[in-house]
Amino acid sequence: MSNKVNRTGDVAPAVADEGQVARAAAFRAEVMQVVRQSELDRMVEHPAFASTSLAMVESWAPQADDDLSMTRTLRDVGHYMAGVWALYLAASPQGLTHASLSELLELTGIGSRNRAHAMLVYLQFIRLIEHDPDPGGDGRVRRFRPRAALRQLFVNRFRRQMTTLAPLAPEVAATLAHWDDPGVFEAFMLANGRFMIGSYLSYDQSGLTLDVFSHRNSGLTILGQILTQANEDGRFPPPGPVQLNLSDLARRSGASRGQVKSVLKAGVEAGFLVDLPDGRTGFSDALIHQVKYLLAAYGLSLAWCAREAAEKAAVEPQERRRRG
Repeated sequence: MSNKVNRTGDVAPAVADEGQVARAAAFRAEVMQVVRQSELDRMVEHPAFASTSLAMVESWAPQADDDLSMTRTLRDVGHYMAGVWALYLAASPQGLTHASLSELLELTGIGSRNRAHAMLVYLQFIRLIEHDPDPGGDGRVRRFRPRAALRQLFVNRFRRQMTTLAPLAPEVAATLAHWDDPGVFEAFMLANGRFMIGSYLSYDQSGLTLDVFSHRNSGLTILGQILTQANEDGRFPPPGPVQLNLSDLARRSGASRGQVKSVLKAGVEAGFLVDLPDGRTGFSDALIHQVKYLLAAYGLSLAWCAREAAEKAAVEPQERRRRG
């Protein structure tokens, strides 16, 4: 019986599985190396940080080439992470199976192995995954695969975001040049999944965080549109205040007016947003700080995943030539 790992990465004092503890530590260390404070500060101080970050938050909104049904399914953080991890496990050597999902649940402390079956059923129900009709092997292990619409949504989304990131991280161009080559997207998702696991295990909820936005349907998308509307002089994050229009925010975010109201109310209650006497919405210093470093960390994570995918794309042809 293995131990549970909590949200800060600490190991519960139950019967510990040393291998799992070591894996969790490795995932955390990988993330901490990528988002070192010196690297975050370097990103924030880059001359292109403001314009790139504004373009990035704008890209969080639904785009014309997105599958709208899939976008609606993924607009809360839980479903989004389910999509990421489905793609990650499908790209892994083990594939997306009951066993691989069980290991992920235990590693992250999200749940026990007993929940894996129910989660697989649920992921099929919300049309993120499907049975793999050609599972390979001897057929004794039931495998699943991400639905084509889920894969294409993330293919399009990460292509846009890496293109947006290029002024801050020119190295992503190597990955973009091979983005449609076989296996490159899967290599990117392997890295992205590792980073998301490490981030989850390293996440400290004890301080002020943007969970008040990210844990609501379309929360970060709505926040991104608020920041976009507040931009007047090219600074990022914009200092505010801004005159918000609920209907326009809902339309631009692909959300309902009720969802927008809920996000705004939660932001005010958390002290991130301020209702001003003239009807405008102000931004607290805490919001500006959190948003600035969120975008810096996200940019560093995308650049790292792109480098990992580019290295994989360069190595695999060499391996095929050697085997040939």
